[in-house]
Amino acid sequence: MTATSYLLFFFSTLGVFNGVVLASWMLIWGNKNTGDTWFAILLLLISVRIGKSVAFYFAPDLDKNILQLGLTACFLIGPCLVAYISKQVKAHAVYFSVKWIFITLISTIVIVGIVFPYSSYVDLWQYWIYRGSSYLWLVCLLLAFYFYRAQIRDLKGQWQKLFADKAFATLVGSTLIWVAYFTASYTSYIIGALSFSLILYLSLLVMLKFKQNKTEEVDKYANNKLTESQIRQYSLMLEKLMDKEQVFIDPQLTLPRLAKRLSTSHTVLSQLLNEHYQMNFKQYINRQRVGLAQKLLLEQPNASIDDIAEQSGFGASSTFYNAFKQQTGLTPNRFRTMNL
Repeated sequence: MTATSYLLFFFSTLGVFNGVVLASWMLIWGNKNTGDTWFAILLLLISVRIGKSVAFYFAPDLDKNILQLGLTACFLIGPCLVAYISKQVKAHAVYFSVKWIFITLISTIVIVGIVFPYSSYVDLWQYWIYRGSSYLWLVCLLLAFYFYRAQIRDLKGQWQKLFADKAFATLVGSTLIWVAYFTASYTSYIIGALSFSLILYLSLLVMLKFKQNKTEEVDKYANNKLTESQIRQYSLMLEKLMDKEQVFIDPQLTLPRLAKRLSTSHTVLSQLLNEHYQMNFKQYINRQRVGLAQKLLLEQPNASIDDIAEQSGFGASSTFYNAFKQQTGLTPNRFRTMNL
């Protein structure tokens, strides 16, 4: 092996080794949380699939049993991902169904492996199962993104929080790994393994950085705790700005601008919203806007939805639809029809 090959081997196996260690630790010693258990199984399946590809890349005459193990893991990655995401978003009916589908697929692929082993049915495994597992993975990726769409929408614009979210990082990472393998015929088969190592360590770095920032923010609040009188004072001023002046109808309203109207700092306002209202700035303002929109929908039955969105302070109709449905469970049109 050349120096370049040694480097490729090192970085390819680095992610596999740490993935297996992390997954094993979560399964054996970690919190017995169902979501984390599914995440650990998913990480283990991806690590096995990546490990097989690394071994095959550097040793093409690899034992067929190892190749069969890698393709078996690949066949289960997609369904495991959907089970994990459905558990995270508390889609209980979906989770129950996917859990049993996953168990059925395990039984199916194990029986196929026993009755039709790779060593005797190379074409079956190299073509049908390899391609089938790739397309199954893709379908499951699309389903997982669909189930997680509301959480992604909630964190839109908050990129650090979004990428520090373990479920979202898992979705993005799984997608990139799938793309790397699906396009391997145009690039290189080892790209998938290198992508896994890179994604694993970038995700850990982002999550650790976000955790550090959260700790610093908590410490900052701890040293500057708002008193009860301050909370009452700022809350009354804030509610006056919302109820009487309706400053939220300005689509350009920002946290610093609102803090200036309260004659305080944006840090104090952020602390007030987080600790007293249990909302961030965007959530708080959208709640005020949706409240006004509900009133306008009934008071102006002939006004278009776009007009209502604009009068309520939303800069875009799509943002209005998403915020309204998230808070009420109904579309604006449905809300108007039910209440008129």
